[in-house]
Amino acid sequence: MRDWHLWNAVGKTVDPLAKRKSADPKAVLDAIVEPDAPQDAQMRRPEPSRFAKPPMPSRRPMIAASKVAASEKPIEPNLKRRVASGREPIDGTIDLHGMTQMQAQIALENFVAARAARGDRTLLVITGKGIKKTGYLQLERKGVLRDMVPLWLNAPHLSPLVAGIDPAHQSHGGGGALYVRLKRRREM
Repeated sequence: MRDWHLWNAVGKTVDPLAKRKSADPKAVLDAIVEPDAPQDAQMRRPEPSRFAKPPMPSRRPMIAASKVAASEKPIEPNLKRRVASGREPIDGTIDLHGMTQMQAQIALENFVAARAARGDRTLLVITGKGIKKTGYLQLERKGVLRDMVPLWLNAPHLSPLVAGIDPAHQSHGGGGALYVRLKRRREM
């Protein structure tokens, strides 16, 4: 019970944040624990209806480490581990931040075709996470490039060049980047 009195004293020194979605926690805490109230009144818990429910997200919730949903071709786990640790070099990197869908698609197609013709094997494609804050503790995933890049890489004209696609390790951008493994160039 001593903790509640201590918390009450601390709560009186705190100013609430502006534009808060829920009820003022200081007022709720004062209503719960009153120093003059009998012992059993102090043990009462707040009613759940005192706090406003957060708004429901308009789209599916964000997942911290997203999987590439459109990729049927993952990279071999051992290769991915070597790339993440730096033992396997990344031959080329492209950053698609700030591009429109059309610009990003053209840039990605040209980049992959040029790197495949050159004989490169491992690429890093940075798309960005595309996370938008919609309210108090509400995050919404709006990453258009993040969703479209795997689809573009699996398109009929790029699919013959791509051996596998996987989300990048945290050190290379995590959910906002992809490892792309290209097939070996066949010498004729």
